[in-house]
Amino acid sequence: MSLNKKFDFIIVGQGLAGTLLAHDLIDANKSVMIIDFNLKASASRVAAGLINPISMKRCIPAIPSFYLPKCFERYRDLEKKLDSSFLNLTPLLRLFDSTDTNDKWKDKYISGGMDIYIKEFIIDNSFSFLDDSSSSAIIEPAGHLDVINFLDLSRIYFSKKHFLLEEKFDFSQFNDSKISYKNYIADAIIFCEGFRVRENPYFNYLPITPTKGEVMTIRIPSLEYFDKIVSKGVYIIPLGNYLYKVGATYNRTDFTDKLTKEGQVFLNKKITDILNVDYEVVSSVAGVRPTVRDRKPLIGMHPKNPRLGIFNGLGARGVLIGPYLSKQFSKVLSGVHNQELDFETIARFS
Repeated sequence: MSLNKKFDFIIVGQGLAGTLLAHDLIDANKSVMIIDFNLKASASRVAAGLINPISMKRCIPAIPSFYLPKCFERYRDLEKKLDSSFLNLTPLLRLFDSTDTNDKWKDKYISGGMDIYIKEFIIDNSFSFLDDSSSSAIIEPAGHLDVINFLDLSRIYFSKKHFLLEEKFDFSQFNDSKISYKNYIADAIIFCEGFRVRENPYFNYLPITPTKGEVMTIRIPSLEYFDKIVSKGVYIIPLGNYLYKVGATYNRTDFTDKLTKEGQVFLNKKITDILNVDYEVVSSVAGVRPTVRDRKPLIGMHPKNPRLGIFNGLGARGVLIGPYLSKQFSKVLSGVHNQELDFETIARFS
């Protein structure tokens, strides 16, 4: 551990949010100490990392268009920094459940401005291993991030740089007037704790509504690799070597890392609705997402102590929106960006 006990920032949590913010602050030449313990039920540890710019139900853009290139650019930069690969640009195949849905998508393509994302419509029964009897559409650009690989490589990087303290944050050891934790002192502390922010005495007033999700890894013996992400009620993401990740479920009452019978039945039912070939379940995992009632991230500084901050609640599209939000927040924290952020902060709850 570094002999220097004084840091610009302490970051609590090394999930997706904490990792992105730590990289941005370090790249801005700020000293950072990350405090994290690999707790069970972490959402980032079970995230599929899907990068999808549109709403599948309504066929409308899910986010402003500038988020997507910022997302790809940042992960490519981080791949160079960590000397590895974890971003996969893969088209998304949207299987329609009816001809009515197909017609609605074609209307959006022709007159709704969705031609920037919908690359082509595929005639029905084009893929023998899929139930695509109502045809499909290809969405591009899209892809997925290998979140676990990204987090693990970042953790190794932080550890080698002596930026990581591997332990569960103990609030009884924290002084909020000095911004000190045990022997570490910082100018500010940013909490990136996921759904466990509910246990944070400074930010537990925020309306976190956790959502448990279960995902499954399956093996399709007859299909070594399919070069598209499949979407129809759930996603099926190609991992290579006959393996695919499937998810996800939504459970708003159970916040443990235990698999449920209902969740596993749901995923298997969705898989059989999509595939025309045999598959086998390799593994299943569960995690809890820090979702917010208004579906907007929790970002900003505490209303009574401007040295306490939060970067959390990125939601289902966290992999997509996280890089831009982290970059903008890091600029404010670093004093580079003094203007108002172009997204809502936790001030909306004050």
